[in-house]
Amino acid sequence: MSFWFTIKEGFQGFRRARLASLITISSIGFTLLLIGFFLLFSYNVNRWIGHERARVELEVFFEPDLTDGQAQKLTGKIQKVEGVAAVKFISKSEAAKRFEKEFGQNIYDVLESNPLPPSCTVKIKGGYRSALSIRKISAQIQKIDGVSEVVYARDILALIDRYMVIVYLIAAAVGLLLAIISMVLLYNTIRLTIHARRDIIEIMELVGATPGFIRRPFVVEGFLHGVLGALLADGMIYLVFELIKRTVYPYAQIRSELYLFLVVFGALIGYISSKWSVSKHLAYLK
Repeated sequence: MSFWFTIKEGFQGFRRARLASLITISSIGFTLLLIGFFLLFSYNVNRWIGHERARVELEVFFEPDLTDGQAQKLTGKIQKVEGVAAVKFISKSEAAKRFEKEFGQNIYDVLESNPLPPSCTVKIKGGYRSALSIRKISAQIQKIDGVSEVVYARDILALIDRYMVIVYLIAAAVGLLLAIISMVLLYNTIRLTIHARRDIIEIMELVGATPGFIRRPFVVEGFLHGVLGALLADGMIYLVFELIKRTVYPYAQIRSELYLFLVVFGALIGYISSKWSVSKHLAYLK
C-alpha cells in the first residue's frame, strides 16, 4: 500500500504543479543537453587526437657506413623496444627513390654516389602515443649501436598533449557547473512544491505519517523530473547530432552509452536534489 501510494503521489505531483514541473523538466533537459554536447565534443576531440597521434612515426637513421644488411638487422632490436608496433626498413636505394619522388631529381645526377643512409620508420602502439612515452621510446632506440639519429614531430605531440589537458579541464568544469545548476533547479522546485502543500503535510503528520512516508512521493517526483529532462536532452542531442553529421562534419561519431549516461545522471540528480530539498524543508516546517 505504501509503495503504490508513493508512486501515485509522485505522479500526481505533476498534475498539481504542471507549469512548475514543465519548467523544471525543460530546465533540466537544457542543462543536460549542454552536458551531453560537451561530452560529445570531448569524445570527438579525443578521437581526432588519437587519429593525429596514430599518424606520428619515428624515423630512425642508421650510421651512413652501415650496409643495408647490417642496418636491417638492427630493425629487429628496434622491434623489441617496448611500445613499438611495427618497423619498416628503408634501404639506401629506396631512400634515393623517395628523394627523387619528393624533389623531382635523381640523386645520381647531382652526386656520384648515394649519400643517403639506410633508415626505418617506426609505428607506435596505441597506449604509448603520448609525448612522454614516445620520448622514452626514442631515447631507447637512440642507445642502440648503429643508430645515428631518431626524428619525430616532438613539438606537435607536446602541443596536442597540452591542448588535450585544457579541453578536458574545461569540459569537466562546465559539466560540474551544469550539474550543480540542475540540482539547484530541482531543489527550488521541490521546495516550492512542499511549501504549496504544507497544509496537507501538516495533516499527514497529525494522523501519524512518518517523515519517510511524507518524503518519498517528493523524491519520486524529483526522480521523474530528472529522467524526463534527460530523455528530452537525449532527443535533442540525437536531432542536432544527425544535423551536424549530414551538413557540417560527416565523420562525427556518438557513443550510444551517452544517452544512457544522461538518463542515469538525470535520475541521480533528481533523486539527490529532491531528497536533500524535502529533508531540509520538512525539518523547517516543523
